[in-house]
Amino acid sequence: MKYRQTIDYPLPRERVFDCFANTDFIHAKYAGQGASQIMLLDAAQSGDEFRFTFSRDVPVQVDVPAFARSLVPATITLVQTDIWNRATGVGSLDIVFKGMPVSLRCAMTLDDRGEHALQTLDFDIRVSVPLVGGKLEKLLADDLQLKFAHDTEVSKALMLAG
Repeated sequence: MKYRQTIDYPLPRERVFDCFANTDFIHAKYAGQGASQIMLLDAAQSGDEFRFTFSRDVPVQVDVPAFARSLVPATITLVQTDIWNRATGVGSLDIVFKGMPVSLRCAMTLDDRGEHALQTLDFDIRVSVPLVGGKLEKLLADDLQLKFAHDTEVSKALMLAG
Protein backbone atom coordinates (compact mmCIF):
# COMPACT_ATOMS: atom_id res chain seq x y z
CA MET A 1 0.00 0.00 0.00
CA LYS A 2 1.35 3.39 -0.95
CA TYR A 3 0.55 6.72 0.61
CA ARG A 4 2.04 10.20 0.75
CA GLN A 5 2.42 12.60 3.62
CA THR A 6 3.76 16.15 3.67
CA ILE A 7 5.02 18.08 6.67
CA ASP A 8 5.53 21.84 6.82
CA TYR A 9 8.26 22.70 9.33
CA PRO A 10 8.42 26.31 10.61
CA LEU A 11 12.19 26.46 10.10
CA PRO A 12 14.51 26.68 7.07
CA ARG A 13 15.74 23.41 5.58
CA GLU A 14 19.27 23.64 7.04
CA ARG A 15 17.92 24.05 10.59
CA VAL A 16 15.60 21.07 10.07
CA PHE A 17 18.56 19.02 8.79
CA ASP A 18 20.53 20.02 11.90
CA CYS A 19 17.76 18.38 13.95
CA PHE A 20 17.41 15.34 11.68
CA ALA A 21 21.17 14.68 11.90
CA ASN A 22 21.24 14.95 15.70
CA THR A 23 20.78 11.54 17.34
CA ASP A 24 19.88 13.23 20.66
CA PHE A 25 17.02 14.99 18.86
CA ILE A 26 15.85 11.69 17.32
CA HIS A 27 16.00 9.92 20.70
CA ALA A 28 13.99 12.75 22.33
CA LYS A 29 11.48 12.65 19.48
CA TYR A 30 10.88 8.91 19.90
CA ALA A 31 10.61 9.28 23.68
CA GLY A 32 8.13 12.12 23.21
CA GLN A 33 6.01 9.81 21.08
CA GLY A 34 5.77 7.25 23.88
CA ALA A 35 8.31 4.77 22.50
CA SER A 36 10.31 2.66 24.93
CA GLN A 37 13.53 0.66 24.73
CA ILE A 38 15.00 3.30 22.40
CA MET A 39 18.48 2.32 21.23
CA LEU A 40 20.85 3.90 18.74
CA LEU A 41 22.25 0.97 16.74
CA ASP A 42 24.33 2.83 14.15
CA ALA A 43 25.17 6.38 13.09
CA ALA A 44 27.51 7.80 10.46
CA GLN A 45 28.20 11.08 8.67
CA SER A 46 30.29 11.58 5.58
CA GLY A 47 30.28 14.83 3.63
CA ASP A 48 26.68 15.84 2.98
CA GLU A 49 25.26 12.42 3.83
CA PHE A 50 24.22 11.17 7.24
CA ARG A 51 22.45 8.03 8.40
CA PHE A 52 21.37 6.40 11.59
CA THR A 53 19.54 3.31 12.76
CA PHE A 54 17.39 3.24 15.89
CA SER A 55 15.42 0.44 17.50
CA ARG A 56 12.36 1.22 19.57
CA ASP A 57 9.22 -0.40 20.95
CA VAL A 58 5.95 1.31 20.04
CA PRO A 59 2.38 0.54 21.05
CA VAL A 60 -0.14 -0.13 18.30
CA GLN A 61 -2.62 2.77 18.31
CA VAL A 62 -5.46 1.37 16.21
CA ASP A 63 -8.03 -1.26 17.09
CA VAL A 64 -6.78 -4.58 15.77
CA PRO A 65 -9.61 -6.67 14.28
CA ALA A 66 -9.93 -10.34 15.20
CA PHE A 67 -8.41 -11.58 11.92
CA ALA A 68 -5.12 -9.77 12.68
CA ARG A 69 -4.70 -10.22 16.44
CA SER A 70 -2.39 -13.19 16.05
CA LEU A 71 -0.24 -11.20 13.58
CA VAL A 72 -0.14 -7.80 15.31
CA PRO A 73 1.14 -7.62 18.89
CA ALA A 74 0.11 -4.79 21.24
CA THR A 75 3.69 -3.46 21.07
CA ILE A 76 5.90 -3.66 17.98
CA THR A 77 9.68 -3.41 17.90
CA LEU A 78 10.70 -1.19 14.99
CA VAL A 79 14.19 -0.88 13.58
CA GLN A 80 14.36 2.28 11.49
CA THR A 81 17.21 3.43 9.26
CA ASP A 82 17.16 7.00 7.98
CA ILE A 83 19.55 8.26 5.29
CA TRP A 84 19.70 11.88 4.16
CA ASN A 85 21.79 13.95 1.78
CA ARG A 86 21.82 17.62 2.85
CA ALA A 87 22.97 18.89 -0.56
CA THR A 88 20.20 17.25 -2.59
CA GLY A 89 17.51 17.21 0.10
CA VAL A 90 16.77 13.58 -0.75
CA GLY A 91 16.53 10.76 1.76
CA SER A 92 15.03 7.41 2.54
CA LEU A 93 13.87 5.48 5.51
CA ASP A 94 13.38 1.78 5.97
CA ILE A 95 11.51 0.23 8.86
CA VAL A 96 11.77 -3.41 9.87
CA PHE A 97 8.93 -4.71 12.02
CA LYS A 98 10.61 -7.31 14.25
CA GLY A 99 8.81 -10.65 14.18
CA MET A 100 6.28 -9.52 11.59
CA PRO A 101 6.11 -10.14 7.82
CA VAL A 102 6.05 -6.41 7.14
CA SER A 103 8.37 -4.11 5.22
CA LEU A 104 8.18 -0.37 4.92
CA ARG A 105 10.21 1.83 2.62
CA CYS A 106 9.88 5.55 2.27
CA ALA A 107 11.40 8.01 -0.19
CA MET A 108 11.76 11.50 1.32
CA THR A 109 12.55 15.00 0.16
CA LEU A 110 13.11 18.18 2.16
CA ASP A 111 12.71 21.46 0.27
CA ASP A 112 12.91 25.12 1.27
CA ARG A 113 9.60 26.97 1.10
CA GLY A 114 10.56 30.50 2.04
CA GLU A 115 11.39 30.41 5.74
CA HIS A 116 9.83 26.96 6.09
CA ALA A 117 10.91 23.49 5.03
CA LEU A 118 8.51 21.08 3.35
CA GLN A 119 9.12 17.37 3.81
CA THR A 120 7.43 14.93 1.44
CA LEU A 121 7.29 11.26 2.42
CA ASP A 122 6.23 8.58 -0.08
CA PHE A 123 5.51 5.38 1.85
CA ASP A 124 5.26 1.85 0.52
CA ILE A 125 4.15 -0.71 3.11
CA ARG A 126 4.02 -4.41 2.27
CA VAL A 127 2.70 -7.35 4.28
CA SER A 128 3.54 -10.82 3.02
CA VAL A 129 0.62 -12.79 4.47
CA PRO A 130 -1.66 -14.61 2.01
CA LEU A 131 -5.33 -13.55 1.91
CA VAL A 132 -5.18 -10.90 4.67
CA GLY A 133 -2.03 -9.03 3.63
CA GLY A 134 -3.94 -6.15 2.00
CA LYS A 135 -6.18 -5.67 5.03
CA LEU A 136 -3.18 -5.81 7.33
CA GLU A 137 -1.34 -3.26 5.16
CA LYS A 138 -4.30 -0.87 5.56
CA LEU A 139 -4.38 -1.43 9.33
CA LEU A 140 -0.64 -0.79 9.70
CA ALA A 141 -0.80 2.19 7.33
CA ASP A 142 -3.55 3.72 9.49
CA ASP A 143 -1.43 3.14 12.60
CA LEU A 144 1.66 4.62 10.95
CA GLN A 145 -0.25 7.70 9.85
CA LEU A 146 -1.27 8.29 13.47
CA LYS A 147 2.35 7.82 14.56
CA PHE A 148 3.71 10.18 11.91
CA ALA A 149 1.13 12.83 12.82
CA HIS A 150 2.31 12.58 16.43
CA ASP A 151 5.93 12.51 15.20
CA THR A 152 5.28 15.82 13.43
CA GLU A 153 3.84 17.45 16.56
CA VAL A 154 6.71 16.26 18.76
CA SER A 155 9.36 17.18 16.17
CA LYS A 156 8.03 20.70 15.71
CA ALA A 157 7.83 21.27 19.47
CA LEU A 158 11.42 20.05 19.95
CA MET A 159 12.67 22.14 17.00
CA LEU A 160 11.07 25.31 18.29
CA ALA A 161 12.21 24.67 21.87
CA GLY A 162 15.86 24.28 20.90
